[in-house]
Amino acid sequence: MKAGVGFSDHQDPFIAGSSAARKAIETSGTPNLLVVFTTDFYDPEKVLSGIKSIHSTTKIVGFCCGGIITKQGVHTQGIGICSLSGNFYAGTSLHKGLSQSPWKVGIQAGKEILDQGLEKGTILVLPDGFQANMSEMLRGLYSQAGPDFKYIGGGAGDNLKFFKTYQFTEKDISNDALALAIIDGLEISTGIGHGWKPIGYPLTINKVVGKTVFEIDNIPAFHAYSQRLGNISKEDFKYQGMIHPLGFPDIAGQYIIRDPISANGDDSITFVTEIPSQAVGNIMDCRIHDLIETARIAAYNAISCIKKPAFTLLFDCISRILLMEKQFQEEISAIQRLSGDNVPLLGALTFGEIGSYSDVPLLHNKTTVVAVGDSLEGKKNA
Repeated sequence: MKAGVGFSDHQDPFIAGSSAARKAIETSGTPNLLVVFTTDFYDPEKVLSGIKSIHSTTKIVGFCCGGIITKQGVHTQGIGICSLSGNFYAGTSLHKGLSQSPWKVGIQAGKEILDQGLEKGTILVLPDGFQANMSEMLRGLYSQAGPDFKYIGGGAGDNLKFFKTYQFTEKDISNDALALAIIDGLEISTGIGHGWKPIGYPLTINKVVGKTVFEIDNIPAFHAYSQRLGNISKEDFKYQGMIHPLGFPDIAGQYIIRDPISANGDDSITFVTEIPSQAVGNIMDCRIHDLIETARIAAYNAISCIKKPAFTLLFDCISRILLMEKQFQEEISAIQRLSGDNVPLLGALTFGEIGSYSDVPLLHNKTTVVAVGDSLEGKKNA
């Protein structure tokens, strides 16, 4: 197979969409699938029209994200497209009403995949990152599709306005939706990691409503969190919450990160993602060097299973760049060096990342998910 990446930051959405598509297809040839990342600057209908003006019949899956990652760095305005061509199957679907019933939407999406007669492959999962319980959606999807598929993706978002974001396929555009692409016959290997480590002794989540935690260790959530960090104030929370998320160990001993976004007037803490009541975890800490090294290891784990890399897709939490700032480019460079300078790379800054350390897909925060496609058929020999 062949892949190409195109990027445009032209202000006109039709021109930006058509320009990015043209550049990507010039390298890949006639595409089976276009993976599209846009920022919230653009009207998605005009973007889609621009893309279709270049190739009207290909499958398209995409979303609006907090920023677009290319080899040159992170772009807060633009449209990035990864074009994939070759002898493989690609299908897309869009499922609306995600926030009303994430479990049901996940089940519907999984059943649709099985109804196509597919038994294995890679599922690119692009849900609205603002509206719904994405973990519940993933559980519904996995309950139908099962362990023979790989799951990669991330939550759609914007430039931290938390207003509205979009998901789309070649057929439709929506918000509060789940966009999927199903790929069969193309070997895609994944790696995942974050770089945060637990500090102190474990804590217990006691009272939760949605994404807001009211009690930790049977006292108001902010009081418990503050005490663990030396009695920080709410004025300190914006920075301390960025470097000290919560982490919850999974069955394999990996920590799943949950990112706090606000300390509220009633001393509750609101998180990006839901946390189950009675979950036991730790406050986490990090060093920038560890974040970069963990992303490099994630890329190595993905690339080491591939004969000849054809493309790299990244789903990287927007909070990582807020913390790392200029050093975020070191993370991109570390990943690019492993895959090769001539291998097309495209990424999105996401609100929740989807990937797995084993078979079961999980929703992560503050995490890097790396997906590498193989230009050759078959798996690398052990």
